[in-house]
Amino acid sequence: MDLSVIGVTPEAEAVYRYFLRHRGESVGSVPEALDLDPETVESAVETLDRLAMLDLNDRHRVTATEPRVAIERLVEQRLEELNAEIRRVFGARDAISSFLEDKREGDRSDAVLDIERVESGARVRQRLDDLAFFSYKETLCLHPGGPFNEVMIESALPLDTRSLRRGLALREIFHPKALEDQRMVSYLRELAHLGAEIRVTDQPMDRMLMYDRSVAVVPIDPKAHSTGALLVREPGLISQLVIYFEGLWKAAVPLADHLDPPGEEPTLSKMEQRVLAVMATADKDEIAARELDISVRTYRRYVADLMARLGAVNRFQAALRAKEENWI
Repeated sequence: MDLSVIGVTPEAEAVYRYFLRHRGESVGSVPEALDLDPETVESAVETLDRLAMLDLNDRHRVTATEPRVAIERLVEQRLEELNAEIRRVFGARDAISSFLEDKREGDRSDAVLDIERVESGARVRQRLDDLAFFSYKETLCLHPGGPFNEVMIESALPLDTRSLRRGLALREIFHPKALEDQRMVSYLRELAHLGAEIRVTDQPMDRMLMYDRSVAVVPIDPKAHSTGALLVREPGLISQLVIYFEGLWKAAVPLADHLDPPGEEPTLSKMEQRVLAVMATADKDEIAARELDISVRTYRRYVADLMARLGAVNRFQAALRAKEENWI
């Protein structure tokens, strides 16, 4: 039995039952009788008075309202409230026609490309912050210009860090001239350490930011970024911009390879590759030559040349260095 549905708290119920059993007792007798503190008793008495469950004309001789009268009245009041609430809920259906009119208005505007023009620099920055905050999957970036200044780096790093720690994928392509500044290089290394994928290309490209492959931000005028930005949501255009990005990404070089170019890999003939593989397994020259179907003399000439190129003093060391250099 839960009387809270009609506004009676457990404490108020206990006090009401007390006065039903002890007709004419005073309010002051309740705290000791029910082992309740005076403040709790006073709050319960006020609740019962408001619900007309007690007659408090004389607080020294309190009378409880007959249960069938008191409870039935509260139940009826609550049912009236619930019925009124149900009528309000059903009334919400009237909003359907209004919403349908909004939908029809949207359908009529479908012929207009979903491109928003934002001209204020402050508004562009605010829209970028909002897009980055509400993204949940991926951010793609093209940076054709030079390095960021110190203020740009200080403002960009916290936003990028927040996105990466939320689990978003961040892929960025930069022009080599952006890496001519050491602060910029340190910033990009930090992003890469946090999980960003960064590549470098000297191919011509236009500045672009794309969020979750659903909205792209491009400058209104690529030669004058201060004029503002276009927010593109048109699916057909977004698809083409993704293809454009992926083409640049495929041709670009990873940041680490650009900053620390790997040594040139040796050009090995198929026979040299086979000789290296056999050197690691064959115990004798005769066995190795027979496996390769060449003479022992030819095999030894291949081995001597490869050892010189690897700077190895013996064949075992040559095989190890070949593996270390990913020759085999």
